[in-house]
Amino acid sequence: MNLITSRTMDITKLAMDGLMDRQQAISSNIANVVTPGYQRKEVAFENQLAEIIEKEDLKDYIKGQNSIEYIPPNVDVFTGEVHQYRTPTLQEKAYLKSNTMADFKPQYVTDIYSGANTDGNNVELEREMMDLSKTGTKYLVLSNLERRQFTELSNVILGQ
Repeated sequence: MNLITSRTMDITKLAMDGLMDRQQAISSNIANVVTPGYQRKEVAFENQLAEIIEKEDLKDYIKGQNSIEYIPPNVDVFTGEVHQYRTPTLQEKAYLKSNTMADFKPQYVTDIYSGANTDGNNVELEREMMDLSKTGTKYLVLSNLERRQFTELSNVILGQ
């Protein structure tokens, strides 16, 4: 693990990127609320983020079950059991080196299921304002999480 980055910070950054894209889509929807024929846009990224978290969890599990360095057998003095570590297979090594976050790309989706007005526009201003507020709140929570991570890192560096 790098001193400056962590899994939490990496995933938080991806989530914040997805929320920024969502906020842009909502802003576009609001700007086109009276445009005839305009179909509202949505941004989906939560499933991709969940997959990334699952893959990172699997990496942690593999790391926990294996040891790349040779560690001599460890004998438990109470039970006499020998705890041995194994080295990861080539597939596991390749998986551990893979960048699971590189393929993250929020998906823009046109909402064709919402009911349209007589002019073909399906944007509801109230819904967009509510979505904008929810997105802003989620972004604020994530930015506070990032701030806390950096504060903790700063305290470690300063010896506090």
